[in-house]
Amino acid sequence: MGQLTFIRNPKQAGSIVYDCIPQVGPCPNACNECFYNRPGAFYTDIVTPSVPNPADLPDGAIVRMNSGHDSNLHRNLVLSVAKLYPQHFFNTSIPRLDFPGPVVLTVNPKEDSDWHRPPTGGIRIPANLMFVRIRVSPANRQLTHDAVRAWTARQVPVVLTFMRYYDMAVPTNGWNGIDPAYVFKKHILNSYWCPTPEYTRAVMAEFADNRLVMLCGGHEGGLCRGCRNCETHYLQAAKRLRGE
Repeated sequence: MGQLTFIRNPKQAGSIVYDCIPQVGPCPNACNECFYNRPGAFYTDIVTPSVPNPADLPDGAIVRMNSGHDSNLHRNLVLSVAKLYPQHFFNTSIPRLDFPGPVVLTVNPKEDSDWHRPPTGGIRIPANLMFVRIRVSPANRQLTHDAVRAWTARQVPVVLTFMRYYDMAVPTNGWNGIDPAYVFKKHILNSYWCPTPEYTRAVMAEFADNRLVMLCGGHEGGLCRGCRNCETHYLQAAKRLRGE
């Protein structure tokens, strides 16, 4: 690929996960409130690929393909670059999971309208599926419960990711009684409406009896070093693919 350019995602400091984004330009999926497509909001300039040099990565590093973008877009490029790294996984919001390695599926890219359901009719869950990611907002309580129920019934882990808002009014229907559910503050690099720990705890409490439901990033900071969901489920999926 010639000279590699790379900027570390500040969210990943202190973890062994490193982002890699070989595509350039906006992601055409245009998920609601996506900070990747918002000018100046992402941690690196999206007109330039961000591809870590394998020689610069520590032993045990796990490379996450496509934070922000989608591994099913410019797929051949993504697959080619992924081969640089002994340990890597893919991210997509398009329900095509035939990747040569572990993958995370975001099941509701338009978080309050529809969602990708698990396969039916005797079709097996792919062994490389690490977990499904559900984007949670106060307005999609029923969708969240429906998606959690459907995927965990197939023994697929679910990681809940809470929406943050730049432009639109924060939805208030749904998990009622939490005040405030959102506050305007700086998170990592940008200031926007962010969920409060009281709100995220109230949501997670509704799934306390389901061991397959997890929170992305924790209640307080949302940093990878305090989460480790990606690392844990990557290693489990990699073992399945090796037949262990």
